Amino acid sequence: MNDCVLRFDAEKAREACTDILAALSQPGNAERLARARELAGTDMVKVMREVFPIVTQIQLEVIQRFGFPGDGEGAAQFLQLVRSLEKEDGEVGRLSDELRAHFLPPMTAPIHSIPMSTPQCNGAPQQ
Repeated sequence: MNDCVLRFDAEKAREACTDILAALSQPGNAERLARARELAGTDMVKVMREVFPIVTQIQLEVIQRFGFPGDGEGAAQFLQLVRSLEKEDGEVGRLSDELRAHFLPPMTAPIHSIPMSTPQCNGAPQQ
């Protein structure tokens, strides 16, 4: 692990996450992502195939400026450090959640999973 990564603190995590989010919003990247999301819809397999690689590529380009390798190992290191910093810095957590939302499709519960009756506990209706 290089010296830049060893000095990666909450301030650097906020900066890196902000830079990644800005890069995802740049016109060319935003257009590529919009097309990929439209193609994938809410199908998780399609999201992994279409959206995930684009977001990952953009993230890798940014994290290299913070001393991380521009490969899967660098992405894993970055995510692990950000996750550890989420607990001590609420802004890192908020930015990380926002970044994570780019990797995952919007999810809605299927209609058949919504209970139609009141849940019961030990056979008796709950009040």
